[in-house]
Amino acid sequence: MFFLNSKIKNNLLFSNKKFQSLMSGFFFFICSEWIERLCLSWLILKSTNSILATLISFAITQIVQTIFSPFTAAAADKFGRNKIIIIVGITRFFVLCLFAYLVFQNQNFLLLAYLASGMTGITRAFIVPAIQGSVINSVNENEKITAMLIYSMIMRFTGVIGSLLGGAFSIFFGIEQAILLSGFFGLIGSINLLLKSSEFNEVKNKGNYLKNIKDGLRIVFGNFYTRNLLLFAGVVEIFGFSILSLLSSITKFILDAEIGILTILQTSISIGGFLGILALFKWKDIDKAHSIATIIALIFGISIILIALTTNLIVAILIMAIVGACGASFDAVQWTYLQKNVPSNLRSTAVSAWFITLGLGWTGHLLIGYSSDKFGLNFSMLTTGTILLISSIFFFIINFKNK
Repeated sequence: MFFLNSKIKNNLLFSNKKFQSLMSGFFFFICSEWIERLCLSWLILKSTNSILATLISFAITQIVQTIFSPFTAAAADKFGRNKIIIIVGITRFFVLCLFAYLVFQNQNFLLLAYLASGMTGITRAFIVPAIQGSVINSVNENEKITAMLIYSMIMRFTGVIGSLLGGAFSIFFGIEQAILLSGFFGLIGSINLLLKSSEFNEVKNKGNYLKNIKDGLRIVFGNFYTRNLLLFAGVVEIFGFSILSLLSSITKFILDAEIGILTILQTSISIGGFLGILALFKWKDIDKAHSIATIIALIFGISIILIALTTNLIVAILIMAIVGACGASFDAVQWTYLQKNVPSNLRSTAVSAWFITLGLGWTGHLLIGYSSDKFGLNFSMLTTGTILLISSIFFFIINFKNK
């Protein structure tokens, strides 16, 4: 592992100034998002005591980012990715300041929380495609897989810091202060990229804006293998990644604990994600993406079933680390495969295709939320884990027959 870290340091992360600047700004954006996620879900669950009400906030985020992503991603390709990131980050800071103030005043909280969820969907629809496109275009062709893995690894490692900071601020200073911290971190990310913007020579798409959207989506969904991988990603989002939106519910109803334990579980997921990405650094053959995705999804499904069967905190923490490793690795595999199969001037637009399939996850949030309130959280998790296992086997068979 030490040799691997030395190799990364010498070849990319510290030798490529453009990539380094992007990752430093990205660190603050992702830290901000993890803090916001922790605070928002706990606030809703505490005020409503409803799993469905909590999961609706995640569903709103996905619906909004699905609707807006083709337009926001194409805007990043058309007008400049870093410019988009800077503007959105600064705007988000002021919106979160307003949200924290209104939460403090306790005015129409649930409506405000859902509006904040919608804002998160819009900002993600802008920032994620813009950053991914910039990351890939900042490195050489033979460094693209490594670049996406480092990008994914930093995302997960930052989750550890964001979760701990968000939990600590919530416990010692209050939820409102933690929300302000989230906005402040996003602002730092924007300022960081603004100060270093002279380092970047952006690849912009000079074509017609609406035609760019059409071309980007056609490239992705027109290819059998990228289309299949993205459709499978939609299934994994519905029945796998839904566990991330259930963290606060698992903490309260399965482990009978408070926000401190929620912080530990979210941190465990982030640590697992970091380690999962490290394991992927040995992956060199892009054509094996579908096989790797299948294995990851199988382990993902088993982990969800195991979580539903335990009330032991230590076991839950360990399983959550495995869940984090599966989630991070699955994302990294599909992102890398997608970005390697689109032209440089449509990379952000192509990410919108991922957001469209990701957007299917809102159905899972609503179904699982309703099922949890109606039949119990454990039953819902056992069901979703089993469906994910069966879906993984079908995905493997379909791709094996078409090789």
